Amino acid sequence: MIPETGKLAVLYSKFDVQQQRKNKWKQRRYEALDYYKGNTADYIGKYFSESTLSKVPIPNVNITKRVIDRVSLVYMTPPIRTYTNEDTPDYFTGKDLKMQRVERMCNLLDGVLLKPCWRIKDGTGSIEYDIIMDYEPLFDTDPLTPYAIVYPIAQKASVLDTTPEQFVYWDAENTFVFDSLGKKYTSDDNPDMVNPYGVLPFIECFRDGKPETDYLDTNASPDLIQTNLTINCAELNKAANIQFQSFGFMYVNGSGIEKNDIQVGQDKINFLGVDGAISIVSPPNSVPALDAAIKSSYMMLAQNYGLSSSFVEATTPASGVALKMRNLELTDNRKSDVVRWRDIEYKLFELERLMVAVEQGRDTGDLEDVDFSESVDVLSDQEQRDKWEWELGKGLIDLADVLMQQNPDLDRAEAEAYLAERTKKPEVKEANSLLSILQQPTTE
Repeated sequence: MIPETGKLAVLYSKFDVQQQRKNKWKQRRYEALDYYKGNTADYIGKYFSESTLSKVPIPNVNITKRVIDRVSLVYMTPPIRTYTNEDTPDYFTGKDLKMQRVERMCNLLDGVLLKPCWRIKDGTGSIEYDIIMDYEPLFDTDPLTPYAIVYPIAQKASVLDTTPEQFVYWDAENTFVFDSLGKKYTSDDNPDMVNPYGVLPFIECFRDGKPETDYLDTNASPDLIQTNLTINCAELNKAANIQFQSFGFMYVNGSGIEKNDIQVGQDKINFLGVDGAISIVSPPNSVPALDAAIKSSYMMLAQNYGLSSSFVEATTPASGVALKMRNLELTDNRKSDVVRWRDIEYKLFELERLMVAVEQGRDTGDLEDVDFSESVDVLSDQEQRDKWEWELGKGLIDLADVLMQQNPDLDRAEAEAYLAERTKKPEVKEANSLLSILQQPTTE
């Protein structure tokens, strides 16, 4: 049964206690996205006067993006997916890049939806992937399992566009587009507004697993956002200190000096009369204290996310063992993340297989395995040579393996051909025939 769009529009926009909570949830998510993108000037403005902001450049230290990107390690290297049907990946477009981004958005927002979409371009159909960050789940009897999803469509980037805000509705039976005025839009390829897949075509992605108490009980990294705000405010104070106090406070003494005759600037000269004098008071330099406070806040935040102090202080030369110990907590966190994302990979494939079967009438086979690359240990040159020597001595690798590690662009055949060329014995040129005859011993 297709629900009435007027009721849906009212449901999506009603203002009650639950809606106020949803609005705060949505506001925090958009704020987190602004910080990730570096759009933070508006959040700093309310803590400073307009006079100060007009004279000091607003700083933008984007630690949010740096931390989120650093802790999102699962899709840093695309996994190796093994299918029973080798042609299956031909149906997927931009999957690895989208999975990397959805991992980052999941770590930032603590909950997003991944929606595979069948789209036809240049006469060829394939599955593309949309990340839904703003959505309204609708529930029946189970408060943790929505029976329908409503989400807004991206608006056109045109100032003159007056199209009302539009939304997409999906449940197991129906799908259609409607706007905030209750108008329903149908398409020529689906006039009956039927969901051809029979299921909700969404994959739930939660940072710490599905919430137990409330489907929207997620936190858009409040510790990260608040610390980023604190650091930006401290940076603005530091900039104001340098801007207004780096040359000290200047004052003028003397009788008969007109205020309007005084000019301020490094290239200005003032005549102060007989008894006039200009003096400068140098305030204490608070920049080092602000730098120390910023660094301390940054370091505590990094530790909350399993990052070592070197993440804040900058990279310093260290052995592979030292680096491994520094990143031990981060590596342990990745292990649990891999388990969660492998489960998402299998759920996603089941939906992909269903979509290909419906749209193309073909069987994509099975997803046999998803192999996430292990984290690579960073070794010094001597440690790497010792490791190779040990592995060569035990017969675990050969010289072709070493060459492929040094140059990942080479495959085994190319590496073996290169080694064969290097180890080929130089050809001995045939000696001059006359000289060879003369050098031969004669017999009587």
